[in-house]
Amino acid sequence: MRPRHALPAASLALLLGACGGGPASPPALAYGLPDPASVTYLSGDTADMDIDANGQSMQARVMSAATLATTFSRADDGIQVSMTVQDLDALDRKGAATIVSQPKLNQSAQQFFQPLLMAHTFFPRLPGRGVAPGESWTDTIHAEGPQGEGQMSTDMVVTYKVAGDTMVGGRSVLRLDMDGTVDQTASGLIAGMDFTQSAAGTMTGWVLWDMRGGLMVENYTESDAKGTMDVSAAPFPLGIRVRTQSRVKLQEGM
Repeated sequence: MRPRHALPAASLALLLGACGGGPASPPALAYGLPDPASVTYLSGDTADMDIDANGQSMQARVMSAATLATTFSRADDGIQVSMTVQDLDALDRKGAATIVSQPKLNQSAQQFFQPLLMAHTFFPRLPGRGVAPGESWTDTIHAEGPQGEGQMSTDMVVTYKVAGDTMVGGRSVLRLDMDGTVDQTASGLIAGMDFTQSAAGTMTGWVLWDMRGGLMVENYTESDAKGTMDVSAAPFPLGIRVRTQSRVKLQEGM
């Protein structure tokens, strides 16, 4: 089953720290005003959860898809990114984000659109300098705050490695491989019941980056995490395993 919801336009403001030392000179792998400055991304997510309830197993799957009309413009602190479902305000040349405000969504939209996590993971972290094939860098991502009717916290340690050039639509793009760990906790209400959840595991993926246009072409990640869930109606903790796949792909503007 693939539920599809029309999400209302919403605003998510981010303030991203300045990249020290001033703007890097091309061909630095860094954020700037891309060409073209208006594009469309297609985003699709799948989450599979296995639940162990004292020896009895249950499975659940959630799938979502979104079309994100995206416009880049210059801002005082960097680059402003405007989408149909969120605004990423002041994207710096490395892509590090700090949440300033989040949109308010209805309950059904909250199930499929997570602005807090999306703000920190939609665009890859970049080194802000020139890179060579085989070079790598590691970044730590922390996101914490309200999520729907509850709270969430995510810690990710991601290592990016330059894999080399590949071809997409007749254009040469740079491939970055990703590998890392993820640790997430959440609490709130589910079906009217209080719950707390924690899971930790690994993530892998890759990014395709157009060096000439200064634009992300594609982003794919998958994760596999295990943990526990406590629900007020259950007499014992539930074992959980959560596997996710997420893909963002440029549709227009290449």
